[in-house]
Amino acid sequence: MLHIMSNGRLPKKLAKPRTAETQEAVAGDRARKLILEHRAWEGMRVLGHLNLQAASHLYHLPDNLTCESLDISDCVNLTALPSGLHVTHWIELAGSGITALPAGHGFVLRWRGVQVDDRIAFSSQSFTGQDILNIENVELRRVLIERLGYETFLQQVGGLVRDRDRDAGGERQLVCITLEDDEPLMILKVICPSTGHTHVLRVPPHMRSCRQAAAWVAGFDNPDDYHPLIEA
Repeated sequence: MLHIMSNGRLPKKLAKPRTAETQEAVAGDRARKLILEHRAWEGMRVLGHLNLQAASHLYHLPDNLTCESLDISDCVNLTALPSGLHVTHWIELAGSGITALPAGHGFVLRWRGVQVDDRIAFSSQSFTGQDILNIENVELRRVLIERLGYETFLQQVGGLVRDRDRDAGGERQLVCITLEDDEPLMILKVICPSTGHTHVLRVPPHMRSCRQAAAWVAGFDNPDDYHPLIEA
């Protein structure tokens, strides 16, 4: 009967009218709550900044989302941006699951507050340690060291061993890497006694001994207060 009445064509489905709620712009805090509770709608407009930092259970954003700036840092399970996304200023994506964006995407990208290009954000392994040392911009250099990884950076550029001792895992080393126009990069190398894996940990540049650095990593300002039964 339906086909006869429509001359063999199904009538078009009427579009569901948008409610007043979906038409209004929402504040950033409310938008975060709605998104994380899976109650956001397509075409959501956010007033100002949308902070979704460290939302580990976030897997997607609504299509045609609009906001002034967007922080998805450490959203490890967010692997793609929604279609129709409009961000007026910038997107902070350090530590997110976003590993690539289409060419010519037009977004301004940040990594830990530093504006970066697509190569730094998504192809940091194309930089060598020496490439990083040759970068004059201190903030970009810091970002790239983090992106490359302290262990790889240390392997590629080397450093001066300031102190060495032994713990339950074996030899520890406190290594200093001098950086032009910046504070030195101080690294503590320790071996896990359980797995035998070497851990490379960044510590403050004022550390002078492996024990002091290990105590700092464990949360102690005074190394004399640090008396672990087993250091792991």
